[in-house]
Amino acid sequence: MKKWTALLSVVTLSLGLAACNETATPVQEKEVTETSKLTLHEVYDKSMKASEELKSVKGTIDMKQTMTIPSEEMTLDITSVMDMEYIIDPMQMHQKGTTTMMGIGEGGESQATKMETYITEDAMYVYEGTTAQWMKFPQEMVDQMMGAANQTDPATQLQPLQEYLEKVKFEQDDENYILTLKGSGEEFTSLVKDQVDEALQSLTADENVNLDFTIHTVDYLVHIDKKTFQTNKMDVVIDMDMSMEGKTVNMKIDAKTDFSKFNEIDEIVVPQEVIDSATEI
Repeated sequence: MKKWTALLSVVTLSLGLAACNETATPVQEKEVTETSKLTLHEVYDKSMKASEELKSVKGTIDMKQTMTIPSEEMTLDITSVMDMEYIIDPMQMHQKGTTTMMGIGEGGESQATKMETYITEDAMYVYEGTTAQWMKFPQEMVDQMMGAANQTDPATQLQPLQEYLEKVKFEQDDENYILTLKGSGEEFTSLVKDQVDEALQSLTADENVNLDFTIHTVDYLVHIDKKTFQTNKMDVVIDMDMSMEGKTVNMKIDAKTDFSKFNEIDEIVVPQEVIDSATEI
């Protein structure tokens, strides 16, 4: 059970395309007066360039997950609401929010836990609400978490979509290009697997972790700002099975992320009271 819970954390951390030469169709839900003639390939290339030049960003994450383990007759429902500020180079991160788990303990009661994390070049501090204390993790854990956290920036999340551009619905409103991808089956396995595998390699550098994936459905919704070409919204819905060590888990993920404050975050400072009160692990 501990391995599956750790895996769930990795998936949470690591989780944005109609013919490519056509311009975006105006959305039907509202009147569109500012139309663009750029093609999907042009928008994607400009968005990747903007994302690769990104220095810092804020993400607001609303994620719902259901993890079902048939062999243990267990189902966990997890809701996470997080605000994250992220500086790309040198990598720094501050994340704060609440995770609520249903289906644990007798009677399946809910348990809400406040979480807060600071990651800098040389330290990682984690506050976990059930213990109500700050913990400082060793340098090797900092390096591993940095590798996993790098999966969360917009450029990393957009990159895997390139090979699926031919399958994307391409629309626009006055402010955004809207990219929608809906798929299922084996051909979409790599879209999820590559990102999870890369995060796992960062967190389990000394272990051999092999996962088999079966993708039932995967839906992407991406909003790209027409002026800046920054990805300002990414919604991902995934229904998949993962098998490890002879056990299979079904995981349903519905993650909504809004990005803002592009290149406005200059520094993330760990408060002195956090440094002074933290217990070294």
